[in-house]
Amino acid sequence: MSEEESTPPSSSVSTQPAHAWLALLVAVAAWWVRDLSNQWSVLVEYRFGWIVLMLAAYLAWERWPTRPQSDTPVPLGRGLLLVLPAFMAVVIAELYRVGIARTPSSSWLLSLGLAGFVMGGLLLGFGPRTTRHFLFPLLFFFVAVPIPKLFWNPIVLNLQAMITYLNVEALSLAGIPAIQRGNVIQLPNTTVGVDEACSGIRSLQSSIMAALFIGDLVLRRAGWKVFFLGAGVALAIVGNFGRSFYLSLTAHRAGADALKRVHDSAGWSVLVFTAAGIALLAYGVTRLEKRLQEQARQPQTRG
Repeated sequence: MSEEESTPPSSSVSTQPAHAWLALLVAVAAWWVRDLSNQWSVLVEYRFGWIVLMLAAYLAWERWPTRPQSDTPVPLGRGLLLVLPAFMAVVIAELYRVGIARTPSSSWLLSLGLAGFVMGGLLLGFGPRTTRHFLFPLLFFFVAVPIPKLFWNPIVLNLQAMITYLNVEALSLAGIPAIQRGNVIQLPNTTVGVDEACSGIRSLQSSIMAALFIGDLVLRRAGWKVFFLGAGVALAIVGNFGRSFYLSLTAHRAGADALKRVHDSAGWSVLVFTAAGIALLAYGVTRLEKRLQEQARQPQTRG
């Protein structure tokens, strides 16, 4: 065999299919963002969607230098096993949107389909190792995908009921007569309602977003990431309980007019509490993880 025949193909030729798949993935992502942007502008609970988009893009960009350099695209048949169901989900979602309305359910189904397109493109254009490498940024983006009302309403209602119950118990322990009537706290001189905004769903969403993002950046083991996520959720619940308890005390002592004056500032205080708590928690968990890793390496070093 001559030297000319044994020369491997140039990198520019070998990367052309990869560039084509990247262009396709960017087009799918643009379609996805275009649909969700309508939901982000309408639903108050999801106006942080643009922040999630930027964070997900950063996670993907941060992974790019460490992507697998040797990977093999899967056969077309295996890739179609994922792409075809995704295509059906997209068709159903678009037909529902055009024929009925753009709803959280249609956007959720479209998101599942387009996520399947992205994974299929990664598998067919790059390979399974690359797909696993970029899987977390893709899943993280679902924090900004509106949850269908079938699931959203039970979550909110259970949060409202829990916050109301905890408030009534805490007020009773503080010597203030309080009765729970649905999602309303009956006080001696007034009532305090725990509506959807007061359920803590927004602070819970923010905590989940922050815990997932920070945990992926600073923690290494999956167990610590799960612990950090759970702690972030707990911080959001505790912070919102403190806010609602403070509002109930204010209403009891100064009346409903005073409650209106401090309502917004109490909401901002929960945001500050949750953000500071997650930052301190991230610092402590990171140091603990590093310390445990050092202790695990010490016997090996001595040996």
